[in-house]
Amino acid sequence: MLLTEPQIKQVLEQVQAAFPNLTDWEYNNEKNDEYFGFSVWGEFEIKTEELIMPRRFFITLDTNHEDKWQGCLTIGQHSYLWSSADVGDAHLVDTEPSETLQEAISALKTKIVQLLAAFS
Repeated sequence: MLLTEPQIKQVLEQVQAAFPNLTDWEYNNEKNDEYFGFSVWGEFEIKTEELIMPRRFFITLDTNHEDKWQGCLTIGQHSYLWSSADVGDAHLVDTEPSETLQEAISALKTKIVQLLAAFS
């Protein structure tokens, strides 16, 4: 699924409001070897003096081949079709396909809470 410019603006506003602590929001709006269509991602970076390389976490929300929304939390880089631990990233949480962006955001937040609860 590809989006119009007004739709992209609306999606960016929605994801930035849903994840206000993430920065450097970027998006792809084309079908190619790396994306089924529209994809948007933001970054949360943990910097400490002990870490040589900062830890970079990404929230990615994208459309799949069925024009449904999915969300994921990754570390290393944002999610795309060829994401792999072999190239420096790992999927921590993925959602099932959702009909709307808001459903995907809600599902992703629920999965993230479940993940973090396992460590508390």
